[in-house]
Formats: sequence, C-alpha cells, structure tokens
Amino acid sequence: MKLLFVVTAVCVCGCGAGSDSIVTLVTNRQEIVAYSETFNSIQNDCRLEIQYRENTPAALSPQAGGADLIIMENLAGRTSARGFRSLEGIFGKDGLNRKDFYSALLAVGQHEKKQTLIPVSFNLPILVFDAWASGPESSQFMINLDDLPGLAAQKNKKTGGGYVSMGFAPRWNPDFLVQAALMRGAAFFEGSADILAWNDSSLWQTIARLGAWTDTHNGGPGAEISYAEKYLYDPPYRQVSLGRVKYAFTTAADFFLLPENRRLSLDFRWLAHEKKIFAHERVLFAGIPAASKNPKRAEAFLKWLFSVGTQRSLLELSRRKMPRGFGIASGFSSLRQINEEEFPRLYPRLAGHIPPEDILVFPHPLPYIWNRIKPQVLIPWMLKQLSAEPAGEPLDTQLQGWLQHQAD
Repeated sequence: MKLLFVVTAVCVCGCGAGSDSIVTLVTNRQEIVAYSETFNSIQNDCRLEIQYRENTPAALSPQAGGADLIIMENLAGRTSARGFRSLEGIFGKDGLNRKDFYSALLAVGQHEKKQTLIPVSFNLPILVFDAWASGPESSQFMINLDDLPGLAAQKNKKTGGGYVSMGFAPRWNPDFLVQAALMRGAAFFEGSADILAWNDSSLWQTIARLGAWTDTHNGGPGAEISYAEKYLYDPPYRQVSLGRVKYAFTTAADFFLLPENRRLSLDFRWLAHEKKIFAHERVLFAGIPAASKNPKRAEAFLKWLFSVGTQRSLLELSRRKMPRGFGIASGFSSLRQINEEEFPRLYPRLAGHIPPEDILVFPHPLPYIWNRIKPQVLIPWMLKQLSAEPAGEPLDTQLQGWLQHQAD
C-alpha cells in the first residue's frame, strides 16, 4: 500500500511542486488514493497530492506539516479537532446539505458548536453464523447482546475431557469486549485532560455481565481458553463453517471483504443492545487543518466527495477495480441515501438489512491515540478482569501507568 501512495504522489506532482493548484491530502487509506485519482482525472483546477502517514498521531504531528486536507480516524477528539478549520461554509445552497448525512454522526464532527470535521464512513458490528445450521436468529433483524449467551450455549457440548463444542466466548475476540462495553454504556470519549475517559460504573457492570456469561455457560475462563487453544486455530469465519463455533464476531466491512466463495455458506445479523445498533468506534473523518495553504480547493474536493452522484460512481468504480473492497472507504457511507439505495443494489446480501437511522448509535469523539490505548491498555485490562485471577486495579490506574511509561 505504501508503494501505491508513493506512485500516486509522483504522478500528481507533474503540474509543478509548490504550485497553488496542489492540494496535499494526508491519509492512510488506499481507497482515498483511488478517489483522488478519479478527482484529478475529471477537472483541471487543482491536483491532489497524497502523503502517507501510518497513523493519526503521525498525521497530526507538528513535524508532518504541509497538509491541506486530512482523512483519517480519531480526528474528532477535542485535542485534534481544535487544529482544524471550520467547515460551516461548506454547507448551504451551493454546497453540502446537512440533511443528507446521519445527523448524529455529523454531530460527532462538531467542535465548539461548529462543524470542523465531516464523517466519511463508519462500520457496524455483526455476528456471523452458518446459514445452513442457523437458529431463531435467521428470522430476526438483529441479535440482542443479552440473548447471545443463551443462544451460543445451545451449541455447547462437554465430555469428561472438557468441551468438544462451544458456541461463543467473549474473550475470543478482543474487539467484542470493547464493543460490549460501548453497548452497555461505557461511553469512551476524550476527557478534560485530553486523554481517555469513560463511565466507570458501566464498564465494571460490563465486566460483571461478561464474567457471569463465562462462568454460567462456558465453564469458566480456563475452559474457554482451553477450547480456543485446541480448536480455534482457523480464521473466525472458517471456525463457523467447520462447526467449531456457533457465532463469530466481526464487522460488516470485514465480512464483505471476504471472497464471495467464502461467504456463500455464511449469514449474519447485526449485534444490538436494547434495539439499538452501536457503530464501531473507528469512524473515518475528513478535515482541513487550520494551517492549510489551499483550503478552498480542499473544500472543492470535499464537495465533490460528498455528492450522492460521486459516491454512486465511486462504488461502481470500486466494484470494477477493487473487487475485494467494500463500500465507501471500507465502510458504510455517511450519506443515508447511498446506504439505503446503492448498497443493497451492489451487495444483495444487504437487501432488507440496512438499519434505519433511528436505531443507530454513534461513538463519542475519541482521543487521537485511541488506536494505541485500546490494544495496549483497555483490552489487556478487560482480559485480566475476566481471567481466573482478576486484578481489582481500576482501569484509570492502568492508564496512568501507561501514560507515565510513554513519557519516560
């Protein structure tokens, strides 16, 4: 992917380095490269030059410099959002229409009551199961988190030597632990100290409910770990196909990124809580840095990108040139019409399964280092609390220790 970024940058530089027509776009998404190439091919007013940055902290680093436009995840936290220009002027008679977007998702990109970021795409959590061995979930629109322990336990089988079949265990997919916490009100967000904050009571309640699930249905942490070590060495979708588990947790994008022949025997349902579907915490945003030297032409690209006609064309282009791709930048579009009309047409498995806006819940703005805190602090802490010997140490203590280590 890095090579593709380099090649693209070289191609667009042909109109002259330092020219006023150059818009420097910083991203780490391969799909955005393809979109920029399309934009460059249909107009002559400006040219997008792509710069690759591995992650959001690298993109926002003062040493990076020079960005006219950034499209990445975890930009909506207060610390990062205040470094972007207001995009209020991009909406209106000759610009974008707020009503085209999911209103709650668009609100995540606001800072001090002004729109500073525009959501590009988002993802939704799903449970995958064998289409030929499904249960009551096959007739439902979604699977409720509270019903999942009992549904999964229907596949549990035990002999004298331990479990020979187990439907699902929370610890098998660390992302599931975080998703469950979000759904039960942990509400991770950027706090007053520009670092991660959360609802501690809801987080501990999540730990208690997941621990009860493990103990009541799966024979305890040791049994879950032993079963995984013995049987779960294939990718999750393959575990379902082989009948080793009843459910596999993933996202819609990851499911549709699988080759079609590997999805033929599989089906999916949205994972929900209290009749609400909680979007995955990784939302892709676009913003124009306050120091941008070419904000008007950057705005021109955004107006083009968030046109219904443009996204319809980009979806068709992706299907032809990137058959292993999914949707808009590997997710659902932030434009409702695209998801409701185009996705079912291009992805027939989504027909009748597109969630209406009123049942979607979007994440709070997260600190720009969320992608480091989640795997290095939050997930290890949750796994420890769900182990056979949990530590009573609160997450805040673990986080402060990690921050101190980063500062040393």
